[in-house]
Amino acid sequence: MSLTLLIHKSLKRGLGLSILGSCLCATSAISQEVTTAEVIASAACPECLDYEVIGACVWMTCTPAGCSTDTSIKVKHRLPDFVVMSYPETGEAPWQDTAWMSPDNAYSENGGHSARRSVQGLDNTSMRFYNSDVIGHPGGQTIFSLLASFGYSLSSQAMPLMPHYLSSLDPLGWRYNLPDMLSTQTWNPLTDTLSNFGDVYPRGGFVLQRHSFKAAALTAFRALHVVTRMGEGRVYQPFVPTPHPGFWPPGPVKPNNEETAWQMLSPIAQTDASVWPQFDDSFTPYDPYAPHIASDDQYVWAAWRLYKGCQRRGSTLIAHFGE
Repeated sequence: MSLTLLIHKSLKRGLGLSILGSCLCATSAISQEVTTAEVIASAACPECLDYEVIGACVWMTCTPAGCSTDTSIKVKHRLPDFVVMSYPETGEAPWQDTAWMSPDNAYSENGGHSARRSVQGLDNTSMRFYNSDVIGHPGGQTIFSLLASFGYSLSSQAMPLMPHYLSSLDPLGWRYNLPDMLSTQTWNPLTDTLSNFGDVYPRGGFVLQRHSFKAAALTAFRALHVVTRMGEGRVYQPFVPTPHPGFWPPGPVKPNNEETAWQMLSPIAQTDASVWPQFDDSFTPYDPYAPHIASDDQYVWAAWRLYKGCQRRGSTLIAHFGE
């Protein structure tokens, strides 16, 4: 075989590999500031709602004349309780209309990430920091208009635009991991992890994760993990809805649980919501999260939470079925 033919084949092979590599490597999404109008409009998401009739409830009403029973359908669906943001620079929240809630201050300044020089001479981001804010979703009216077409529906006690957690106002918790560093959860090797995103504890803004999306998602998850629990020793407004007969709200956020689904609002606007992790990328030859990576590291999600319930048709709930 001639040298010319060998060179020709090598060039063709190199070109093919280059094309394959370019197909497998997606560029980062260009994020933009999110407006309140866009957040409200995003709630018109039938795929996020995931409405389903799952069973029935049996009610009893007793009077001096006797007792009677009645039934009602049992449904489940998601509601957008929160907007959760992760962003590196303090005071620069991507939801512009709420940026004033979490300002730069003397105890929570700056932000960003650190990088180390690898042996090969390439920048390898090792430690990342994100601020995270959890704010009540303002799209209640939009979602209830959508639910009207389904029949019976449930409502959430979440208040629109309520700041449940602002990391810049909780510097001890978010930057110094207190009191989480004193918790057995932090030092337990079997503690909760969010797949290969990282450990849930300590619930602060620093993450050992080179992947931008996974690091930002983990800090968003940590912030909501705090909000959905009482007595966490943090500067926050907890949201723990109380169940009652015929109404079963979601419990605290935790990994490997389908009660919380995430709809990305920025850098791309999704029309569905997914439980994290959305993909199992342990053995994939490409990065399925690549299209979700923000070029400026600013992320916004709506957190859709699963509610179950049935319409009251009597004074006492005596039985229910369907999960």
